[in-house]
Amino acid sequence: GPEEAYSVMDQVYEILIHKVHDYEGTVNEMTGDGIMALFGAPIALEDAPQRAIRSAYAIHREIARFSDKIRQEKPGLPPLKMRVGIHTGPVVVGTLGNNLRVEFKAVGDTVNLASRMEGLAEPGTTYVSDDIFKLTEGFFRFEALGEREVKGKEKPVNVFRVIALISRKTRFDVSAERGLTPFVGKERELELLLDGFERSKSGRGQAFFIMAEAGVGKSRLLYEFRKTIANEDVTFLEGKCLSYIRGIAYHPIIEVLRSNFDVLEEDGESEITKKVKRGLKILGVDEESTLPYLLALLSVKESGIDKISMSPEEMKIRIIEAVKRISSRGSEIRPLIVVVEDLHWMDKNSEECLKALSDSISGSRIFLIFTYRPEYVRSWGAKSYHSQINLNRLSNRESHAIVAHLLGTEHIDKELDELTLEKTEGVPFFIEEFIKSLKDLKIIEKKNNTYQIAKETQVMNIPSTIQDVIMARVDLLPEDSKKLLQIGSVIEREFKYELIKRVTGITQDELLSALSVLKESELIYERGMHPQSIYIFKHALTREVVYESILAKKRKELHKEIGNAIEELYGDDLSEHCELLVEHYFLSEDYSKAADYSKMAGRKAEKNVSLNEAAAYAAKRVTALEKLPETKDILKQKIDARTSLGLYMFQLFYFVEAKEAVESIFKSAIDMGYTKRVAQLY
Repeated sequence: GPEEAYSVMDQVYEILIHKVHDYEGTVNEMTGDGIMALFGAPIALEDAPQRAIRSAYAIHREIARFSDKIRQEKPGLPPLKMRVGIHTGPVVVGTLGNNLRVEFKAVGDTVNLASRMEGLAEPGTTYVSDDIFKLTEGFFRFEALGEREVKGKEKPVNVFRVIALISRKTRFDVSAERGLTPFVGKERELELLLDGFERSKSGRGQAFFIMAEAGVGKSRLLYEFRKTIANEDVTFLEGKCLSYIRGIAYHPIIEVLRSNFDVLEEDGESEITKKVKRGLKILGVDEESTLPYLLALLSVKESGIDKISMSPEEMKIRIIEAVKRISSRGSEIRPLIVVVEDLHWMDKNSEECLKALSDSISGSRIFLIFTYRPEYVRSWGAKSYHSQINLNRLSNRESHAIVAHLLGTEHIDKELDELTLEKTEGVPFFIEEFIKSLKDLKIIEKKNNTYQIAKETQVMNIPSTIQDVIMARVDLLPEDSKKLLQIGSVIEREFKYELIKRVTGITQDELLSALSVLKESELIYERGMHPQSIYIFKHALTREVVYESILAKKRKELHKEIGNAIEELYGDDLSEHCELLVEHYFLSEDYSKAADYSKMAGRKAEKNVSLNEAAAYAAKRVTALEKLPETKDILKQKIDARTSLGLYMFQLFYFVEAKEAVESIFKSAIDMGYTKRVAQLY
C-alpha cells in the first residue's frame, strides 16, 4: 500500500543520502525511487571517481542490511536492491528555473551516460563507464562486460561491473604495481632520512617532516627509504590519512595499531582482543591502563571503556598515554619507525596524539616520518630533534629521464620534449599523467624510432587526474580569492597589480587580502614592489585548469573587461600592449577591435623584421574581419588584410599560400576600383 511504500522509501532515501555524504558527495536530485549524486561538483575532489564507487559499495551494503531487517518484520516482502551507474566528465552545475521553482542542477552528456549506466545495471550491482574504469583501475576489482548499445550514443560504450574494493590502496600503490619511473632528483633527501634513522637507532629519537606539493614525490621517497633499510631489524608501522575519511577520529593511529598488532580486516572482536592482549604481553605493558583504550580505538564493543568513569578530555589524554607507552616499550625491543602520510587530511584528535608522541621521543629508538602538502599549516614539531625536508620539483634533465623511461626511448622530438617540460614543470605525477594521456589519445606517434607530436593535433586536453588535484586546492580558497585567481587566469600567466585592481574594481585592502591568501597557498608568487607588483601563477597548468573551469559566457565577458581596462590604463602607449589586446578582444568576440589591434601588432612585428610574426597577425586580422557583417568598409579592410598577408607570405617564399591568401578578394578589388591594392595583388 502507498503508506507502507512511503515509509520504506523514506528509510531508503535516508541510507542513500547518508552514504553519499559520508564520501563528501552532494545529492542534487531525488527521482521517484533513487537519487542523483555528484562527487567533485560543485566543490572539486581529487579522487572523486574513487569516492563515487566507495559510496555505491556502502549503499549496497547498507541496503542489504535494511532489506534483511524489514523482511524479518514483514516476511512477504521481496528483497530490496539498488542499481548504481557511474560516469565521469565535465558538467555545468548551477540553478535552473524561475522565481516559482529553482533547482540545483548538473547538466550535460556526462549526466546522461551515468543514467544509462544505471539503466543497464542489474539490481544490487554498480556499473561504470570506460572513463571511470581507467581512473580507478587498481583501487577496485572489475568485470569487463564488453560493449553495450546506449541510447543517444552513435557507437557502443564499454561497460564494467564493480566486483570488490581493494582496501587501503593509495595512488602511489597503484603506480608501483604498474611499474615505477627512475628515482631521480631526491638522492640528497634520501641521505637525510637515512642519517636521521641512524641517529634514532642509537637512542636519539628523531621526527622528520616532509613537505611537498601534490605529485612531487613524497610517497616515492618513503618507498625508496623503506627499500634501502629492508634488511634492518626494525619494526616498521604505517598510517595514512585519507581524503574521504577525514571525519573518522584517530584514523591514522588506528592504522598504526592494526599494523602493530597484526589486526586484519576480517578479524572478529574476540580475535582482535586476543591479538592486542598477546602484543601487550610481549611488550611488557600493563594491561589495565592500556588495553581498554586500544580496544576502543579498534572499535571493539566489549572494550571495557564504558566501565571507566571519565570526561571526553580525560579519555583523550589516556588514549595518548597508551599510544606513547606501547611505542616507547616497542622501541626498547627493536628500533621503531612510524610513518604517517598526508597530514593535510588528518583529524584533530590524531594531530594531538602525534604531537604528543613526537615531543616524547628524544631518548627513545623511535624514528617518526610525516608527509604533508603546503596547505597544511603545521603548528607543532619545533624541537631540536625535529627536522624539515622540503621536496623540490625536478630539473629539466631529471624530467627528461622520466619522459624517456615512459616512452621507452631516448629519441624524443625536441618539440614534444619542450611541450612536456612546459606543461608539467618538473612534477613527476604530472609528467606521468601527461605522457599517458598523450599516448592514450594518440597525440604522439613513433616515427623512424623517434617519438613526436602528430601534426594534425590542435587542442591538448589536460588529463582529468591533474585537473582534479589542482581544482581540489582551488575550491578550498575563500570565494573572493578564488574569483581573483579566475580573473588572473583570464589575463595571462602573469598579471600586473594595477590591471587586476582596475578589472576587479574592489578596494585596495580587499585586493591585497585576497592576493595574500593566494600567495600563502603558493598558487601565485609576487615579483617587484607594491604597487608595481607582478603576480605569476606558480604553475602554468594551474592557470590553464582555473581558466577552463570558468563558464564560456563568463570568460568572454572577462576578456572584454580586461581589454577595456588595458585600453584605459595604457591609452598613451597601446602599441606596447597590442598583442595582448588582440587576444582579449578576439576571445571576447569583439572582432572589430581584434582586427584593429592585429593590424597594429603586424606593423610592429614588420618593423622588428619578424615576418613570421607579422604574417600570423595578418592571418588573425583576416579571421576577425571574416566574422564581421560585410559592409563596403569591411570589404575594403578585408582586401587590405588579405593583401598584407599575401605580401608577407610572398616575402617568406610561401608562394602557394600567398596566392591562396588573395584569391578570394582579387575580383572584389578590381570591381571596387581599388587601384593601389590591384597593383600589389597582380
